Amino acid sequence: MNMPLVKGLTEYISRNQLPFHIPGHKGGRLFPEFSSFSLAQMDLTEISGLDNLQSPEGIIREAQQLAAKVFQSDACFFVVNGSTSGIHAMMMAAFQSGDQVMIPRNCHKSVWGGLILSGAEPVFIQPEYDEKRCLYTHVSPERVEQAIHENPNAKGMLITNPDYYGLCPQLTEIQRILALHGMKLLVDEAHGPHLIFHPDLPPSAAQCNADLWVQSAHKTLPALTQAAYLHVGNHTNALDTHLMERVTQYHRLLQSTSPSYPIMASLDYARAYMEEQGEETLDKLLEYLVWTRKELRTLGIDTMESYSRPEVCQIDTTRLVLDISELGLTGFQGEEILRQAGIQVEMSDSHRLVLVCTVADRREDFQSLVDACKHLSTHIGDREIKGRKLTISREIPRQMLSPKEAFAGKVEWISLKHAMGRICGGTPVGPYPPGIPKYYPGELITASGLEELLENQGQGAQLFGLSEEGKISVILE
Repeated sequence: MNMPLVKGLTEYISRNQLPFHIPGHKGGRLFPEFSSFSLAQMDLTEISGLDNLQSPEGIIREAQQLAAKVFQSDACFFVVNGSTSGIHAMMMAAFQSGDQVMIPRNCHKSVWGGLILSGAEPVFIQPEYDEKRCLYTHVSPERVEQAIHENPNAKGMLITNPDYYGLCPQLTEIQRILALHGMKLLVDEAHGPHLIFHPDLPPSAAQCNADLWVQSAHKTLPALTQAAYLHVGNHTNALDTHLMERVTQYHRLLQSTSPSYPIMASLDYARAYMEEQGEETLDKLLEYLVWTRKELRTLGIDTMESYSRPEVCQIDTTRLVLDISELGLTGFQGEEILRQAGIQVEMSDSHRLVLVCTVADRREDFQSLVDACKHLSTHIGDREIKGRKLTISREIPRQMLSPKEAFAGKVEWISLKHAMGRICGGTPVGPYPPGIPKYYPGELITASGLEELLENQGQGAQLFGLSEEGKISVILE
């Protein structure tokens, strides 16, 4: 039987790589407690007694209510096709066609789909940029204030908490500013479902009084891939009494009518596990990470746990970020070196490696990581990378068409290097991970932006949004 996907998965599993990447269950380490039955046996459908995700009245409803209580929301909706669909649902619920929504420029590409489906118009805000680290961080409360002043009719804002690097914005202050102007706060908390379970971690969207937020349970909790929670805030929204109804409506619209029961069961399990053992297991994880960071610093690796900037509220210290530029190596090079040593990281960029650490990680895993990182210091890299600045275009591209207009427009596919002066077509383009678009549909492609994309590509990054031939979609002239 010819099964290339099955073959690829089995070959990867057989290599026994230590997974410092999502999903958070790390190969099912915590799933022996999940059930005495196999996942295949639990792959059932909406028969009598098993409820219906489209209109839950029984066990699914009960599981969602338990999750809402633990995550401190007024209502929780189980999402079986990832946080992407949850982001789409909350944007469609909160905004109507033509509404302005403020969005940090470094948001995840899933927001693009929410703009297309809702018809909302983006007001992009440039996040702060750390010149020394070559790193975008977050928008500051001051920039939010300025954006509101310039766009007083905006209906709200969508922001990420935390980002891929574990950096959290000044969410409480931003929410306060938005509330003063009657604007909604939506939060992409895909990487932060664990935050609420430990007092030493940054505050969650719930604790910052967000109106709507989405969490990828599978990223940092023991849940299956695509398992996510969509939450409605736990405070009364006097400005929109129908918000709950619209969230319910769009959640039904975007979820499969044949939802995966193993995924839903894993959402229930992840909640129960973290409710009972979350703080204790996070205590152990944070202890392991203190030791790991100390050991890595002796190898000349900057672990960034003390990173501080005004626009950054706090750092999620479960996220392990290794800046190896001082070793003369790019993150892309470091990822390959660690892979050869039996460690698979989550992502890399020009300067850093990002490792996802969860309650499923063991003490011996971190010892193996430290041992593997010794290989990094033995490689002689390009010492000029130390302090090297990427060509980062700081301007927000000019919006020539709305995202929805560009998505529906006629396009052609051309070579990336010939795209200057053209309008980005129906597909956003950028490096992945982290999945942050450089160009959204409808935006004018500039020389500086192209230079940035090509330099990322030349350093080993993969660009999303291109064809198999490496061509970009542009509006047909």
